Amino acid sequence: MDKKTFAKNAIFTRFVRYHAPYTGSLLIAMAFALVVAVCDLGAIQILADTINTLEIVGGNPFEETVSIRYFQREGLLAFDGFEMSLVDAGDALKAFLWLLGGLLILVFVKGFFVYGNDYVMARVAHKLAFRLRNALYERIVSAPLGILREERTGDLMARITDDVRVWQNLVAAMANIVRAVVLVSVFVSVMLITSFKLTLFVLLILPFLAYFITSIGVRIRGASIEIQQQSANIYSQLKETLAGIKIIKSFTSEQTEIKRFRTINWNQYCSAIRRARFAALLPPTIEWLGALGVATVFGLGCWQVITGQLSTGWFIGYVTMVSWMFKPIKTIGSVNSALQQCLVSAKRIFYLLDFGPEMYDGNDGRQCNLHTKSEDTAGGIQLQNIRGTVTFQNVSFSYSHPLTADSDNQYTKSKPVIDNVTFEAKSGEVVALVGPSGSGKTTLLNLLLRFYEVNSGKILIDDVSISEVNLESLRQSIALVPQDTFLFDGTIMENIGYGCPDATDEAVIAAAKRANAHEFITKTPQGYTTPIGEAGMKLSGGEQQRLSIARALLKDAPILILDEATSSLDTQSEALIQESLANLMEGRTSFIIAHRLSTVVRADKILVIKDGEILETGTHEILLAKRGLYQKLCEMQFS
Repeated sequence: MDKKTFAKNAIFTRFVRYHAPYTGSLLIAMAFALVVAVCDLGAIQILADTINTLEIVGGNPFEETVSIRYFQREGLLAFDGFEMSLVDAGDALKAFLWLLGGLLILVFVKGFFVYGNDYVMARVAHKLAFRLRNALYERIVSAPLGILREERTGDLMARITDDVRVWQNLVAAMANIVRAVVLVSVFVSVMLITSFKLTLFVLLILPFLAYFITSIGVRIRGASIEIQQQSANIYSQLKETLAGIKIIKSFTSEQTEIKRFRTINWNQYCSAIRRARFAALLPPTIEWLGALGVATVFGLGCWQVITGQLSTGWFIGYVTMVSWMFKPIKTIGSVNSALQQCLVSAKRIFYLLDFGPEMYDGNDGRQCNLHTKSEDTAGGIQLQNIRGTVTFQNVSFSYSHPLTADSDNQYTKSKPVIDNVTFEAKSGEVVALVGPSGSGKTTLLNLLLRFYEVNSGKILIDDVSISEVNLESLRQSIALVPQDTFLFDGTIMENIGYGCPDATDEAVIAAAKRANAHEFITKTPQGYTTPIGEAGMKLSGGEQQRLSIARALLKDAPILILDEATSSLDTQSEALIQESLANLMEGRTSFIIAHRLSTVVRADKILVIKDGEILETGTHEILLAKRGLYQKLCEMQFS
């Protein structure tokens, strides 16, 4: 078995095992399907016995009492059936009316159990989709940034929406395939008992059907892979368009984006048409082979009726069973097409389910995916009574990239972003990080938050390595005001209180006042209960940034990170907030990243970083006296 085949089998095995929690429901569905098959068999039995009876009573003058038997069977399942005596045509008509009533009852019972079968499988499908989406969302939220940065947002969205829906639809359609499998099994068993020779001819057609179903299914699976990839491309294009609509319009690039979207959409259309062509080929193929089987059985059955080996009624009943049997086989063939599509989606879903939480494996600097979230949450040192001394000891870091799009746990590292960095921020100190864009300032503080794990060296808080600290405890001890402000679609109160669910309204308002946000909040239509829209789009950039600062103020953490925290503020707003930030940083270990050097001149320590290395360290005055890179940055900015 080659590697590719082994991988496909592994996906299929995992796919089957994922349905294990619903075994009880599947067994109930099969029991319902068995009742449906028995009802269909009973209807055929009534049809066969009625035709045999008509042969006896048709044109009979009833000079003698006529005895007939219903539900009589011979062979392995021998049963004497029920005898009925007819003395005249009225008795015969009455008997047929009773049979008609029995047939209607069978149809009613069948309908009830078909409903039960459909409902049970639909319930399983919705439960499965609910379970999958919760698990996938948890994996995305818990996954390390180092893994998420390699994925496209649109592709992740497609896995949670489209791929889960494909799986859900297949499980719902399993109601039909369960009925089909049970019906074929019951019918074949009865047909073998009724006429072994005829059934043998029918079964000879099944290998050809299996071949066509399998070969077409392989082509459908290949087309499905392309469709799912194109769907992810469409999601990514939509996300980029909606996020960058201002840029698109300002550069009058509407037609360029429309053309790009049409290309992606056309590629998906071509793949979908190819899959539809293969899927449409299967039903007529099965139907033609089924007609061949029926024709063969019809001819051989006529010979057995002539030679007295088979009654006329059971000849017609047998042909009916063969005809009915090929209909569920067609259903099995169509569901196989859906199964091939679903296996493609399942592979994409399992890929995302295999994302592990943020957990350091201690070997290659990447987050380990072999541990569960509960293990990570339960383990590690809990930080308490933090003084706030932060130490970097010979810290190096480089981003990891997958070798190929399909590589599994095979990564290559890029050029170091942080190279052998060592420094100490004492408790209560304000440390500023300055340097050219792309020098590694933000990455350095991302390592403190353990958004990424260091490749070598150590980061300590109060002499405790953060790799040994419980991740939740670590991040609760650090407040972050990022460069790219992000607010959630909710009210102002909810956004300031985000991460502090137990905070009182008074505490939220106090934080807003310290961030100089209270004044503009009270001018909004509903004050603190005003909805701010998706990503805070109803607010100006400066207002968004002040809410972000208020959110960090409310957290009241002993370590503070300000990543270009005043970049979105005008001069007047910045002046208002600088005093608040000074009060906030008092007594806390604070890290400031700023391109606007006027905001860092009062820092206790300034680190000048270039290409991931610390070139200079000192206060503003000391660095100016060194006449190095810091002085050049100051001259470039202030001139």
